[in-house]
Amino acid sequence: MDRYYMSDDDDFGFGSDGEDGGYDDDGGAEGEDQFDDSEEEGEYEEEDPEAGDDGGGDDGDGGDDGDDDGDDNEDDNGDADDAEPVDLGDDAYINPDDYPDATEEDFTDDDGNWSADDYAASSERLFGNHEFFGDTLDTQLADQGYSRYEDSRFASAFDQIAPGTSQSVHLFQKDGNLAAFGFVTMAVLQMLMQRYKGMDLSGLEVTTPDKGGRLEPKPLPPAIANLTPAEGVDLRKFASPVGDQKQTSRCSAYAWTHATEMVRCIRNNESVALSPNYTMLGFQRMQGDAQDYRYAYSGGDGTVGGVDPGKVMVDNGTCKQELWPDDQERPAVPEQSMAQDAQQRRLEAEPWPIGIEDVKKVLTAGSPVHLAMSTGPEFAEIGRDGIVKVAEAASGQHGRHAMLIVGYTGNFFTVKNSWGEDWGDRGYCYIPKTVLAQADPEFVAILYPSQKNEPQAPPQPPNLPPQQGRRY
Repeated sequence: MDRYYMSDDDDFGFGSDGEDGGYDDDGGAEGEDQFDDSEEEGEYEEEDPEAGDDGGGDDGDGGDDGDDDGDDNEDDNGDADDAEPVDLGDDAYINPDDYPDATEEDFTDDDGNWSADDYAASSERLFGNHEFFGDTLDTQLADQGYSRYEDSRFASAFDQIAPGTSQSVHLFQKDGNLAAFGFVTMAVLQMLMQRYKGMDLSGLEVTTPDKGGRLEPKPLPPAIANLTPAEGVDLRKFASPVGDQKQTSRCSAYAWTHATEMVRCIRNNESVALSPNYTMLGFQRMQGDAQDYRYAYSGGDGTVGGVDPGKVMVDNGTCKQELWPDDQERPAVPEQSMAQDAQQRRLEAEPWPIGIEDVKKVLTAGSPVHLAMSTGPEFAEIGRDGIVKVAEAASGQHGRHAMLIVGYTGNFFTVKNSWGEDWGDRGYCYIPKTVLAQADPEFVAILYPSQKNEPQAPPQPPNLPPQQGRRY
């Protein structure tokens, strides 16, 4: 049986060949560009030599280049210190009467005293009517013909690659073949690919290394700080389809792109699918680690936290998805065309760091929240009900992941992921407040500055084409 799953020299340990920390598809030495695509290197600099000097995240001077509309971005966005709620319509707010099994306690904010049992009982009252309530990774994969495969030798070998890997990677067998499901960082995925050439690793999702440097929350603007949070909010009617980042480190690029799509729908009644690839290219230039188009598609080493990525979206925007589709390593048009289109599709809002106690107020005001959190073993066990069931403190062993908070029901936050529609509840999960509090979270609210121009038509739900990408 072992012959299906290991390379020829694998003895269930981590041999000398495992010291190479990267998966080198071109045979180059560690530290070299893993793509080693010389004809592509520097391609975007050749098309637009000054593009790489204009990240927009640190110096903020990228917002005016190529802006053909004649508007100043600051005027477009207004004054964030005077941010105001937006009118979302009654159907964006949850009515407790729609949850006949719920109690008043379910819609009372957890002040830190709820136990795991309290959350389990509340989830059953709130979500018990879900078609897949109580689902697990095992039951979901059983419906596809898989059964869990247990072998302590694999767990030991995984943990020698990186401590904690056996907690987030689960093995299943089907028709005599072994497949892995769960998540790992890109570096661990590359080592697994190198060692276990006979194992199907396509079911593994990717998280990113922790880059550190959490932001201190800022006080909310008065008009939002004085809000009484609703019992629940659901902004999914303004959301674009769930994307699939595949096995790349583009999670934050997807989250910020999803946020920009949502904000432009709410503010401008606009339903245009945008490009996470172009977003990632802008983030890498801001960070100073940009290489080429393929490296942007891969996500590289991930994205820094904080507000700087959001400022890139405010200053430079991102282009339509059709100009650089999600599943394509290279764009379909010259970069100048993407840059010009992106200037018309900026994030018309202000990134604003907040604490967990302000998240409900921000969502009540109609603003989504970018979330970066440490992941843990339970995140690899989420079933089709989307409910994260166990609170766990961040261990630092399983990487970070960025997503977009788009609502809440009681003390469960509705979070849009970028691992495809087959993950969780059609691409979404419901994270208990206590889980977020223990996951070393960073929240960046996307606030709508006060606009003094004429009122716009009320936003309508988007009708975007599906974002391309596979789901394992």
